Amino acid sequence: MGPRRRWRGPAAALLASAVLAGCGGAPDPVPGEVSGTVSPGAQRVSCAGSGPAVVLVHGLGDDASSAQWVDVHRALADRARVCRYDRPGTGDSPVPSTAGRGADALDAELDAVVRHAAVESDVVLVAHSFGGYPARVYADRHPERVAGLVLVDALDPSVGVVRGTGAGSLEDVPMAGERLDLRDVERAAASVEILPGDPPVVVLSRGRGASPAWSAGQDALAALSPRSRSVVVDAGHQIPSEEPEAVVDAVEALLDELG
Repeated sequence: MGPRRRWRGPAAALLASAVLAGCGGAPDPVPGEVSGTVSPGAQRVSCAGSGPAVVLVHGLGDDASSAQWVDVHRALADRARVCRYDRPGTGDSPVPSTAGRGADALDAELDAVVRHAAVESDVVLVAHSFGGYPARVYADRHPERVAGLVLVDALDPSVGVVRGTGAGSLEDVPMAGERLDLRDVERAAASVEILPGDPPVVVLSRGRGASPAWSAGQDALAALSPRSRSVVVDAGHQIPSEEPEAVVDAVEALLDELG
């Protein structure tokens, strides 16, 4: 595990420490972005750029969607083929017809997006908050498809969804229309203690408002691979919108490392 560094950017508003993803008004579109749907789940996928593939995985909450990634997407599209997607029940994707979607469903949905982003090659997964759970499980189950990961103040199972969101119970966790079996998803994430193949992992964590348990969870994320490094960002939990440059820098550095 590499040293923890501190990234400082312009001042940004301090947000609550919850793991919920929040988005403002409709962002400006990414130039050259092409949107469509992939199955399972009729997920809305938007891609722009060319080059190595990068897939952006959003967080959890009633307002969660891939719109949180627009600033990052726009900046990276000059360097890579970048795809962001709305999981079923979020953003512009339809609500799933059945409840209790667990880790297998999230894995199949992310696999469809990965294959849309890169038909045969591998990808870099960039995951924020709860999005770290499906990214972590996918990297464990499909190591041949994952070149590396950037975990952006991602949720670790040592914290868990209930503590991370401040909800009273798993049944109270806001999740838009995703209809997830959060117990199953959390069990699957917790079962991944080290990633196969030792992929490079960059852990970006907030420098503002993190509890000791959350900070310990970020250290646990870095332990997923011996090829990890940690960067503390001068921001709250919503790093993709507060300090998108930090995410862009991390992804570009990882792409340089991968060659």
